[in-house]
Amino acid sequence: MTDYKFILNQTVRFEEDRHHEFKEIKGGNPIDAIKNAADEYVVGFLNSGLGGGSIYWGINDSGVVVGVKLNREQRDELRRKVSEKLSQIKPAISPAACKVEIHDIYDETSTKLGELYIVEIIAPQRDAQQSNLYSTGGDEVFIKVDGAKKKLTVAELQDEIKRRASSNTLPYPEALQKYLDYLIIAHQRLRWQGIRAGSQPLSIDLEKVYVSLTAMEKGGQGGLLTIPEALKRHKRLVIIGDPGSGKTTLLAYLALTYARTLRDGADAVQTRLQLNETQHLPILLPLRDLGRHLLAEHKDSSKDGAAILLNYLREYYQAQTIHLPEDFFANALEQGRAVLLLDGMDEVAEKSLRQRVARLIEKLVQSYKHDDNRFIVTSREVGYEGVARISENFGLAKVRDFNRAEVRAFVRDWTRAVETTLAGNESPVADEQAENLIKAIENNQRIIELAVNPLLLTVIALVHRYNASLPDRRSELYKEAIEVLLGHWDEAKGLETEVTLGGKVLDSDDRRSLLEPVAFWMHEQRIREIELDQLRELLLPVFNNGDAASATKTFESFIRLINERSGLLIERGVGAYSFAHLTFQEYLTARVVADRADATKYIVDRLPDAWWREVIMLTAGYLSTQGKRRVSELIRAIITADPKTEPYGEPCHHLILAGECLLDAGSARVEGEVMNELKVRLKKDADLLLNFKRENRRQTLRKIAATNALERIGSGTLAAPKYWKSPWGEPDWVTIPAGEFWMGSGKGNDHEKPLHRVYVAEFQIARTLITNYQYRLYVTDAKVKPPDDWSDGQPPKGKENHPMVQVNWHDARNYCAWLSEKINCEVRLPTEAEWEKAARGDKDKREYPWGDDWRELHCNSDRLGLDDTTPVGFFLYGASPYGVLDMSGNVWEWCQSKYKPYPYKADDGREDLNGDDYRALRGGAWYNHIDSMRVSNRVRYSPTVIDYDVVFRCALSL
Repeated sequence: MTDYKFILNQTVRFEEDRHHEFKEIKGGNPIDAIKNAADEYVVGFLNSGLGGGSIYWGINDSGVVVGVKLNREQRDELRRKVSEKLSQIKPAISPAACKVEIHDIYDETSTKLGELYIVEIIAPQRDAQQSNLYSTGGDEVFIKVDGAKKKLTVAELQDEIKRRASSNTLPYPEALQKYLDYLIIAHQRLRWQGIRAGSQPLSIDLEKVYVSLTAMEKGGQGGLLTIPEALKRHKRLVIIGDPGSGKTTLLAYLALTYARTLRDGADAVQTRLQLNETQHLPILLPLRDLGRHLLAEHKDSSKDGAAILLNYLREYYQAQTIHLPEDFFANALEQGRAVLLLDGMDEVAEKSLRQRVARLIEKLVQSYKHDDNRFIVTSREVGYEGVARISENFGLAKVRDFNRAEVRAFVRDWTRAVETTLAGNESPVADEQAENLIKAIENNQRIIELAVNPLLLTVIALVHRYNASLPDRRSELYKEAIEVLLGHWDEAKGLETEVTLGGKVLDSDDRRSLLEPVAFWMHEQRIREIELDQLRELLLPVFNNGDAASATKTFESFIRLINERSGLLIERGVGAYSFAHLTFQEYLTARVVADRADATKYIVDRLPDAWWREVIMLTAGYLSTQGKRRVSELIRAIITADPKTEPYGEPCHHLILAGECLLDAGSARVEGEVMNELKVRLKKDADLLLNFKRENRRQTLRKIAATNALERIGSGTLAAPKYWKSPWGEPDWVTIPAGEFWMGSGKGNDHEKPLHRVYVAEFQIARTLITNYQYRLYVTDAKVKPPDDWSDGQPPKGKENHPMVQVNWHDARNYCAWLSEKINCEVRLPTEAEWEKAARGDKDKREYPWGDDWRELHCNSDRLGLDDTTPVGFFLYGASPYGVLDMSGNVWEWCQSKYKPYPYKADDGREDLNGDDYRALRGGAWYNHIDSMRVSNRVRYSPTVIDYDVVFRCALSL
């Protein structure tokens, strides 16, 4: 047994004249000392201010207190060794009998002497009250608990340690283990109990389904950032985003990542976040709970300080039966190894309360200024404004909507996780179901626009899985989404789903009914934002029970409820509100229209108006759930509507719209002959005999449109898709695989020769040319000069979906650079080789995208006599082997490449982007002979010239 001197019932002072009372172990290892102590108990202190850093040990027969100055690794090792040795002592002492307290030591003048690490062991079958306790600095000791300094006499210190010995507080190693276990168990599963998915609640593995978010930094350096990049740039960060954008899930994912790293030793922090923070303690807290606590327990805001927040953290986790040491969180903050994750500033009930919470966060940051601490706060944008904003050098980033690739990744991971969970093992059908869902989303532009964040995408996926394919049940999808936002989302977040306002209990159906006339009024006014005064005028009568003051108060409470909790009607600016997505305004309007006695006449009067198109289809979908008669009556009225009222440039508009309504409603929900009636009308137009003269332009376009519609009926949509995605007009990309193809021609013009093999790496190309609509987004956002043929900054009326013309090569490249920044990908013009491969394919030497022989109605050339551009994607039968459209005819297209002789060599300088050398044009235009439509045909053009027949499409390297 090690030779130790016993110290009994004495006050230990950090004074050199008392050192003789200890057995001094100079340079010794406290861990080894404990390991070799057999079944003895060690008592000792380290004088970190005096004595040259010597370590002193002593023993009594009832408990142990070890005071040492250790670094982080030594501390963790000490705790492990203590627990290990306790289990070996006879009789064995469980880790539960060991408590680790870590305090700062002060003298009477409040000068910090160092850190005191106390390991207190209560031996079994012994009385904890008999433990000998020691103090420093004479008859007083100052300790720091949760950021507040506390002065104790020796007797008070003895009482405090006895109290702790008899409390439920866990020793540090066990507390840390239980805390990390709780974080992982509580957040590793995504539970969708608030979303109805058949009869079973859905719970899936977060880490299997999580898709990393992308944010747009507000202020500062600007630009797009991944979350790891944002975290690397900002130790203190506020992340704002729309409801359902994934803010809460992000913090759960971060908590999981740090907890797994700290508990299991696997460096998930480095792998997932590219951060070197393996020892950081995640601290996750919903701010709405803190707000409630402040109202209940701390009404006087003048006494707010960091200690309130830290004390509440311990109380919060104590409610989960995790009894943490008093300095559990403060210790991590003091040592710079804390990650504080504060969720939902906007969910704190009142603006004044949000201000208090913001100030508390600031005081916490000021109290623990260690550079290695990390602070992350989330909020909806509307809840993070004015006095509720946090200073202390917090960065600010807004979560960006999912792009197409992120939607696909989310769907694939989500489907695989769901099917595996439900099947109990790997499901062989998961990948097939995921691809079906992706196809269902991407075949409907309106659903593409809705699938912008994890919440709405999850709703779409659930409806697809449990109800029906998306195009057949669009109105039900929107109904489900609105129910989620108005009620079930609150349920999933643990909030009340029924709210009493003005003595009335309002469930989600009541709230929806109140918003329907608001949506209808806005749509009739053709607006997307409504002023608060107008909202008051529309809704105040509903709440008026004879008491004007009470009605006003109820109205204000309702608006606040909808704005802060549902995310359906959002405050975009001071006193200006709009629906979170135009789709929701349109759906609620459709419900109002469907309930009108004159619904059919009301709709027929609005058939040519694009503003009402979606409302018309949603009205048909909603009516189909009420019975067959009314929806059949509506669709027949659209089929027989006067073609002369069709909008300019949209042949067969009414027939196509009737077909869309029919497909939206579902053939089983309408009377049996309606589909046949539509097909008969379309076939009549498709069978028109033409002589392709210019005076027959209208009939030619009608014939092509009807033919396309008949072709599309089986695919679930009649209308031509919109070949781009909001909000920036990102094109619909087609992937062209790597490999060789035949380039040039052996029998064409000299500049096309020789026919030769060329290798092209994998890339993506836009399915269609850039349209006026897409280019307008660029003109508006980048504030560049609009083309000369535009009026008041707007493209020619009726040509929004036509290819953009009047741009030179440099204009096209500037557009690509702008779009690159918006979608965080390197967008460019295609090279000549890429363009020709996308048009010809890699299987043969075909002359045209569709084959070797010329075919009428496959592209817009002089043979049709249209004498103008046509909408992009209009000639479905003219698609290339890869499904790329408009590669022949309509307008010429800019390529990236300089115009140089063949054979094509990418490294001979022709892909140099500098200089004003001639560039290659491809594809031919509407006025050209069919010879110009050949895929090998090429002409040269000055990159500075602007013309009425030249446009471009975009490409992406992979």
